[in-house]
Amino acid sequence: MRIRKITLQTTYLQTLKEFYSSVLALPVKITNEKLQITIGETELIFTEAKQAEPFYHFAITIPANKIQEAKAWLGNKVQLIWMQDYQADIADFVNWKAKSVYFFDPAGNILELIARFDLNNENDLPFSAHQLLSVGEIGLVFNEAEFEQKTEELLNLYSLSYFIKQPPLPKFRAIGDDQGLFVIVPQHRNWYPTDKPADIFPLTIEFENANRHYSLRM
Repeated sequence: MRIRKITLQTTYLQTLKEFYSSVLALPVKITNEKLQITIGETELIFTEAKQAEPFYHFAITIPANKIQEAKAWLGNKVQLIWMQDYQADIADFVNWKAKSVYFFDPAGNILELIARFDLNNENDLPFSAHQLLSVGEIGLVFNEAEFEQKTEELLNLYSLSYFIKQPPLPKFRAIGDDQGLFVIVPQHRNWYPTDKPADIFPLTIEFENANRHYSLRM
């Protein structure tokens, strides 16, 4: 699965423009009510939220051999999230064959840079924004009472399957593959590795799976 475009909402368009363009050094375009950010092969769009303060969780794929360089690159740009279970600011997901670092953007979105070893996409170039390859993971949140039903609907409607490296858990599901994942949790479960409870906010995802293009709106 490949995630091609994600549309999220924010009340901090101008602040996010400065962050993604100046701090993360990504190409951005902005109009009065829309911020467009190019992250490798994925287009990330923020539109103006009319109420509340939406926040989301998404992961950006980097080359498999670059997690330490990515950490150093981020080091003077953001505050990395410390993980008590690893006693480190790099998570080592052994079963997923991946390592990640986490941080917040100024709107409270939880960002992750993830190196997936099975993608075999190593390179020898110095780490830069050019090595932010795609949005490879986006968090979805369902009402707890509908968690099972909505997850099954996703699987059936879009010809998807559970991530082979992650058996379904009562309050955590991963659907897709190393190229692209939906990480699904029930409302109010904390987003790892934070104490921030997941909530339901509008989003649209355009993605490709099995040579077909889909649009998912929530």
